[in-house]
Amino acid sequence: MDKFEFDGIICERFVLGPLEVNSYLVYDPATPEGIIIDPADGSRELIDRIIEKKWQKNVIFLTHGHADHILGVDRVKAAVNASVLCSVEDAPMLTSSVLNLSEMLGFGFTVSPADVLLKDGDTLSLGKHTARILGIPGHTPGGIALCFQQMVFSGDTLFAGSIGRSDFPRGDGKLLIETIRSKLLTLPDMTVFPGHGPETTISRERKTNPWLEHALFS
Repeated sequence: MDKFEFDGIICERFVLGPLEVNSYLVYDPATPEGIIIDPADGSRELIDRIIEKKWQKNVIFLTHGHADHILGVDRVKAAVNASVLCSVEDAPMLTSSVLNLSEMLGFGFTVSPADVLLKDGDTLSLGKHTARILGIPGHTPGGIALCFQQMVFSGDTLFAGSIGRSDFPRGDGKLLIETIRSKLLTLPDMTVFPGHGPETTISRERKTNPWLEHALFS
C-alpha cells in the first residue's frame, strides 16, 4: 500500500488482482467517511483497512465499468455498507457480463446495479472538500474522473506515459484523444492517479506523453 497526502486529503493505493488494478481509498482524517475507487479482485485488503478506519459513510466510485475494476464491488458493498456510484453510460456494464467484458475473459460475472448515477459536472463531497466529476469517454462510453484540487483519478483513460486502450468493444480512439485533450490536459498541474501503473502529473503528460504529442499541437 502506498500513501499520499494533498491538502488534508489522504490517498491510499492498493494494487490488486492479476491485472494489477489500482484501487484507492480517499479520505479526510477529520471526517468519518471515505471514498473507495475501483475495488478490484482481492478486495479483502481494502475491506480490512476500511473497517480499521471505522468510517460511518462509505461510497464506491467507479471510473468505468470494465470487469477488472468492478470485481470487488459486491464484496466491499456488503462488508462496509457502501453505496455504488457510476456514470449513467457505464451503469449497464455492471449488470451485463458481455458489456463489462468478463464474458470475453472467460469468467462472466455481474455486480449489483449502481445506487447513484453520475454525469459530467456533478460533484462529490468529502468532508469540507468537493470533487468534480469529469466525463472522459473513449476507453468506455461513460468513463469518469474524480477531480480534487490537487489530484485527479483518471481510471484507464490517462496513464503515466500512455493512454487507455480503445480497441475493446464500444471504445472510441478519436474520442479518447479528444477527451484527454479537452478535459484532462486543460486541468491545472496536479497529480494523476491512473487505473494501472504509477502516478504522474498533468504537466508531465502534457510535455512527454508520446500518445498525446499530436493532440497537444493539433
